[in-house]
Amino acid sequence: MNINPKHAIPLMLLLILAAALQCVFANSVGIRGGRPDIVLTVALLASQFFGANEGAGTGCFAGMLTAACASPPPHLGGYGSTIVSRTITCFVIGWLEERIFRENIMIATATVAVGTVATELLFFAFDPHFRVFLWMRGVGLEVVYNSAIAVPLYFLVRRLLKPAKASATI
Repeated sequence: MNINPKHAIPLMLLLILAAALQCVFANSVGIRGGRPDIVLTVALLASQFFGANEGAGTGCFAGMLTAACASPPPHLGGYGSTIVSRTITCFVIGWLEERIFRENIMIATATVAVGTVATELLFFAFDPHFRVFLWMRGVGLEVVYNSAIAVPLYFLVRRLLKPAKASATI
């Protein structure tokens, strides 16, 4: 499925809203180093409804929003690693678009869990400046958070991006 122009603007607005929620609420609901990544969850769910190229574009936009909100000090890097890790993961999920059954909430939750782990592994591979065990605990908690918020977000994203069924003509 290609991105329909009538879906592109609402998707971008949903990602921007997710980034705003991420900036405002994510740190306050964090537990022991783990916090939800709302932007990543929305991007992973949206990429299920697109092809590989559209998924990569969604991941790139989500990565830019996340990097802009995180704003690490310039000497620590992380901007490019954030963008590239999300772009690659959403590309792969978009590539699987024809191969996975996207009308199942369990598949969507599993996609978010696996996609979160893949994204964080890619980020760590590109920018390994964390202590490994603290990072692993944070990723584990992030997977739990993202999987929990994937359920309501899935229905919102599906409603926004699912193509309308063609009306039956006789």
